[in-house]
Amino acid sequence: MTEAVSLKHVNVSFDGKWVLRDLSFSVESGEFLGIIGPNGSGKTTLMRVLLSMLKPQEGTVNIEGGYRIGYVPQSRQIDPDTPLSSRNFVSLGLPHKFRPWLSHQDRIIVDEALELTNSMDYADKPIGKLSGGQRQRLFLAQALVRNPQILLLDEPTSNLDPGAQETIASVVDQVRRERGITVLFVSHDVNLISRYADKILYMTKDFYAIGTVGEIMQSSVLSKLYGMPVEVVHAGASLLVSFANTKETAASICVHT
Repeated sequence: MTEAVSLKHVNVSFDGKWVLRDLSFSVESGEFLGIIGPNGSGKTTLMRVLLSMLKPQEGTVNIEGGYRIGYVPQSRQIDPDTPLSSRNFVSLGLPHKFRPWLSHQDRIIVDEALELTNSMDYADKPIGKLSGGQRQRLFLAQALVRNPQILLLDEPTSNLDPGAQETIASVVDQVRRERGITVLFVSHDVNLISRYADKILYMTKDFYAIGTVGEIMQSSVLSKLYGMPVEVVHAGASLLVSFANTKETAASICVHT
């Protein structure tokens, strides 16, 4: 298979502090990569590098063949009085300069994205009146109207209830399979990601590891990543990450429930 994304020995630092250090990984075309880890581990910085918003001090970033990229941000607050309809909000993602009307082809593309994300039922409703989960589907639809080959999602399920989180992840995976899109999905919840991801990139402040869920979510691997004893407990369908240390350390780790 073709590598859609490839990073080799990428280093990024701010004010003399490393955020990404010697990061190397690749994602094959059509693959779903879940990116997880605690706050401050560099996940959002990685997204900025992939979006060409930030240039690494060292290393190379290769997006195969200039692939078109779609981006879905974290859940955002929208003013309830915003009058913009869902359909018009999605149309803002079309890859051309703004114009006061949509062509026939534009309307077809927008409606296809609304259908793909199961958003057609509220296409004509004001976006400010929708739930957080509904708005996130529209952000996804907005990214899809660009017909991307690579889809970057930066914690798109944050601040959503568990049902809405599952819906967003499921829709992303469905679209990925139907269109053959490469997905890089940042999340704090390994249980959500593990149901869909082909591989996981687990990032901490100093180290990272990449592999399947089974390869990464092991006590030996996470202990090496965090530099301290970490225990992975399987509780039914959930994974619990625990370690006996200070409250400060406990607050910094990513617990998956």
